[in-house]
Amino acid sequence: MRLLVDHRERQMASLVEEACKDICEEITYTQLPVGDFLVVSDNGATCVERKTVPDFLSSVRSNRLWEQLLRMIKTETVLEHAIIRRILLIHGNFENYLERGFHEDLLKFWSQQMGAFMQIVYVYNTPIIHAEDDTAFKAFLRILVKREASGKNDRLPEAKWYRKPAKADLPEKDRKRYILSALPHIGEQLATNLLEHFGTIADVASASVEDLQKVPKIGKKKAELIHNMFH
Repeated sequence: MRLLVDHRERQMASLVEEACKDICEEITYTQLPVGDFLVVSDNGATCVERKTVPDFLSSVRSNRLWEQLLRMIKTETVLEHAIIRRILLIHGNFENYLERGFHEDLLKFWSQQMGAFMQIVYVYNTPIIHAEDDTAFKAFLRILVKREASGKNDRLPEAKWYRKPAKADLPEKDRKRYILSALPHIGEQLATNLLEHFGTIADVASASVEDLQKVPKIGKKKAELIHNMFH
């Protein structure tokens, strides 16, 4: 893993070193055309734009943020590394800013920020991560590098659904319905319909798409889905 840091971020050098010196093969300070950090893996690079809270608020008011995000979106390669992900990191605490008395109408202030957040996420398709202090920043950078190194950011989500295990003494007919109901988009009622029509799981598995469509509430799409699951 390599970490490229824009030369304007040299004031962050100690934090960067603490976070990544033992997990990055190389940490290089250079001039990046977009972003402030570039995490480079074998699969490509993740571009991170870091903004302090005052800089973030100022860039929203001046519209500079939208220009920067648009440029980051349009940039496909940085220093010959293909960009596969883009992140906007907000570094700092909003409360510290507000405590200085820079804004009196809190509802108006937060309404503006929520609007900006949604614009960033939905219109500019860029995820936002908020690191409230330097410790959070170090954790962000370290975890990002480790996840990119292990490929976790490229994985498909694992199945999180859960089915209550069938009881050992469950009657055979109910056990068959339990098994069939595990098919995608089938459920208890359609499993019951299938068993009432075919009688056995084996007959369901060997049925043609046309035969499956003869079962109540089984249309062509569900019939094809069931057929494909068994074949």
